[in-house]
Amino acid sequence: MRLFGWSGKRRNVRPVIVDRFAVIPLLSETVELRRDSDGNAHLREAPNLNGLRKKVVELLGHDYSRKVQLDEYGTLFIDMVDGSNRLSDIVDRMVAEFGKERKDVEEGVVLFTKKLMTLNMLKLKVEGSEA
Repeated sequence: MRLFGWSGKRRNVRPVIVDRFAVIPLLSETVELRRDSDGNAHLREAPNLNGLRKKVVELLGHDYSRKVQLDEYGTLFIDMVDGSNRLSDIVDRMVAEFGKERKDVEEGVVLFTKKLMTLNMLKLKVEGSEA
């Protein structure tokens, strides 16, 4: 019997994120970081290919990697992604460094984090859990 969408089966238990700025961002293992002459960061994510995509890459040289060129804000963000800084630490540093309003910086950090996660370049570690 189902009551309000509950089927009685146990679902995957995921950590509950109470404070979204308490998570620790981590670069994915497939991301390569480079710098340009201005010191800005460039990210490149090369997915692990198999099957038809791998054959296309081998035969035609098609590049399935994703590339992101960062400005000074994104570069500071990435520089602070070291496995120990939380998103709140990144926001604090950006507010101090660039003199922007905290609310604006928080919104930007959340959007940027979501964008990099969508591109499989970033993952989040919740305190007390595995990455």
